[in-house]
Amino acid sequence: MDEYLLKEDLQNIDLIFGQLWESSVDGMRLIDEEGKILLVNEAFCKMFGLTKEELIGKPFSIVYTKAEQEQALESFRKDIRNNKLKTLFERENTLWNNKKAWFEFSNSFLELPDGNKITLSIIKDITERKKSEINLRESEQKFKMLFNSAYDAVFVTQIQEGKTYGDFIEVNEIACKRLGYSKEEFLQLSPSAIVHPKSIDDYNRYSEILLREGHIIYEILHRAKDKKIIPVEINSHLFLYKEKLTILSIARDITERKIAEEKLKKNAKLLRELAAHLQSIREEERKTIAREIHDEFGQTLTVLKIKLTLLNKKIPEELLYLKNPLNEAIQMIDATVETVQKISSKLRPDILDELGLLPAIEWQVSEFEKISGIKCTVVLPAQEIPFDKERATAIFRILQEALTNIARHSAADKVQISLYTQSSKIVFEIKDNGKGITNEQIKDVKSLGIHGMEERVLIFGGSFSIEGYSGKGTTIKIEIPYGIS
Repeated sequence: MDEYLLKEDLQNIDLIFGQLWESSVDGMRLIDEEGKILLVNEAFCKMFGLTKEELIGKPFSIVYTKAEQEQALESFRKDIRNNKLKTLFERENTLWNNKKAWFEFSNSFLELPDGNKITLSIIKDITERKKSEINLRESEQKFKMLFNSAYDAVFVTQIQEGKTYGDFIEVNEIACKRLGYSKEEFLQLSPSAIVHPKSIDDYNRYSEILLREGHIIYEILHRAKDKKIIPVEINSHLFLYKEKLTILSIARDITERKIAEEKLKKNAKLLRELAAHLQSIREEERKTIAREIHDEFGQTLTVLKIKLTLLNKKIPEELLYLKNPLNEAIQMIDATVETVQKISSKLRPDILDELGLLPAIEWQVSEFEKISGIKCTVVLPAQEIPFDKERATAIFRILQEALTNIARHSAADKVQISLYTQSSKIVFEIKDNGKGITNEQIKDVKSLGIHGMEERVLIFGGSFSIEGYSGKGTTIKIEIPYGIS
């Protein structure tokens, strides 16, 4: 009975082993000490594209290309002789059909009752996995190459608990070269160590924005190991790496750009000073010409009128027919005197120099209303502000240009003008209810009047804005830093 049960158990074990052998997704192979195949499963056959009949009894190396067969067989026999079987390894082989594939081999000895050994090999096709690993390795190599060959310094920092600025976890070669630290030294530094003390408050503020918004571009000063100051533009991104907040920062050296900007500022300042000087010369010339026209030409016309008037009174009766032509000449002189006064006022109104800006504004607005018929509202300070001559002239000329543009282009019937001081600035606004200037007109390089107004303001370091609202009008606003001579 016991012998029968033992035979039945053995048969069950054989059945189970057979089912495991054939159902395995991994290739399974038994070979003898000479390397001949004793048994293979279906998975092995599919893996190598050969049938059991083509494999059993043949050297296991038959699955490889002829160039690899002898070497693989000899290596196996040598391991058997030295009792040093490779238990687990990976290898790339070229198969009998010239297809290349990667395999993982798991080998173990099985000792038979007669003392002979057979080798059980469990084989996995890991070609796709190895391709992924190779691609990943190549990607890492490309990343390192790009990382280190980038023109800009690149820093990777990671936020650490208990540390305000975290730690450097990677820097590229440009960063090391530019700031004079080795990579090993960088990894021991706090990110704040390369920030110039002047920029540390800005750096803290920008870091808070980065943590809140995830991305920021800003400018600060870096300080190298040798104390050299380097202005940089930093583009920072926040991301998760190994479940920790990590910052990738690309720092571009903008030294040359800053030098160029400084030169540009100096040139712009020089040009504005020159423009201011030319404006001053022009205003003086206008004043001189206006005075000469008013005094010389006006006086000459006045003397001429007096003489004609006296002559008219002394005409004898026989020459009375000359009275009408003389009266007409006197009237023409009066009209000419009025024209001279208008020309003189347009060149440089005496009221601006004699009474100041506020009366000059009121006079100019009054003249504008008479000529254009456009109703104007003026809001001015109760008392005269002690403007310096240059600022007063600039504001007055801007008013003249703005009113001229309103009369020509706006189709407005109302204008509001206001001037006031705010903190340390003079604020001057001109609003109309016309059709509204367009953005294209504002940006047009041919809009010399607008650009002229803006330039007058910029001379004093002020700001100029002009906005148009379709069908609602245009608003001009200037702000000039307050100053008196």
